[in-house]
Amino acid sequence: MYAGVYTVEMDAVPVRELRNDLSHVIDRVADLRQHVVVTRRGRPAAVLIPVDEYDALEETAEILSDSATLRAIDRGLRDIERGETVSLEQVREELRHRRNG
Repeated sequence: MYAGVYTVEMDAVPVRELRNDLSHVIDRVADLRQHVVVTRRGRPAAVLIPVDEYDALEETAEILSDSATLRAIDRGLRDIERGETVSLEQVREELRHRRNG
């Protein structure tokens, strides 16, 4: 699996400030790709992240909750380690062969 360091600028914004400056905060999240922690009474209450990152997190959670998918990923990684791979051209050729009977 891919492992790397993922760091993102994350600012804390009190909920009052968020109410007063919602458009600007959303611009920072959507356009500048910043993460914003919304605080209530000085404690974290919510996090705003770009929608594509949210979608990716949801997809990751779905994959991690599916044991069959995790087993398939593990088999694939073992195949790669053993050098048991095929090229994209080999896959295309096999598909052409199957279609043409």
